[in-house]
Parts: sequence; C-alpha cells; structure tokens
Amino acid sequence: MDVEHGVRVLAERPAEDFEPTEEEVKNYAEWLGLDPKEDTDLMYLVREGLKAPLAEGWKPCTNSDNEIFYFNFHTGQSVWTHPADEEYRNKVQEMKNARSGKGNVQNVVHAPYNGIGHRPVLGQTFGLCDFLRRILCCRRRRAHSH
Repeated sequence: MDVEHGVRVLAERPAEDFEPTEEEVKNYAEWLGLDPKEDTDLMYLVREGLKAPLAEGWKPCTNSDNEIFYFNFHTGQSVWTHPADEEYRNKVQEMKNARSGKGNVQNVVHAPYNGIGHRPVLGQTFGLCDFLRRILCCRRRRAHSH
C-alpha cells in the first residue's frame, strides 16, 4: 500500500528497549482511570499498556507535520492513539469493578489518551487524508525511522 507524500513509516522499537518515564506512567495511569497512589495493585497494567506491541498490520507513522499516528496496512484504518489503548482502559475498569464487587459492568468508549496529562481529548478514527483534524498525540515509544 502506498503512503501519501510527507508520510513516513516508522520502525516500532521492541518493548524491552522502551522504559517509560515516571511522568508518562503517572499520566497514562490517570487516563486509564487509576490513581497511582491508591491503585498500586493495578499499576502493572500501566507499564504493560505503555509497552504493548502493535498488532499485526499496524505501523507507527508520522505525517508531514511530524505528528505520530498508527496505520493498519491490512485494513487501511488509521488512528491517532495506540490501537491497544482502549483495551487497557477496559482491562483496568474490569479489574476495578471486580475489586469493588461491581462485576460485569458494560465497558464505555473513552476519549483517547493524548500524552499530555489526565484530561483526554475527544478523538476518532481518521483516514490518511484527514491530517487537519489531528489532535496532539503521542506517548510511548520513541519511534525511529527505518
């Protein structure tokens, strides 16, 4: 699949090469719905989520403004947040519900993590041509070109 002018496909760094900063861990924990001081038993999910590999077909990319997004070369789908983010948010909610005895509470779709703090911004899935609607992103892997 061809990419648009100004788009670069990046190589994903292996999880063992990435160690998130304490600030990244705190921000992502809050976005996931955790209090780093109160939910210490679930903090392993934060580091796991920050180091989650991309699923088959997904690649990190940058646009002409050097903004990171994720593109699935099998389906043509692109997103501004890591494809595993919502999965980890749901895992956290399930664990918190189980801990509090709430059981099976239906998962809610949340705004994507924007890497700037605990206030998420509203986002949606975009095609490669929709760069003007880009929200500030990224967290995690300090991607490098290949």
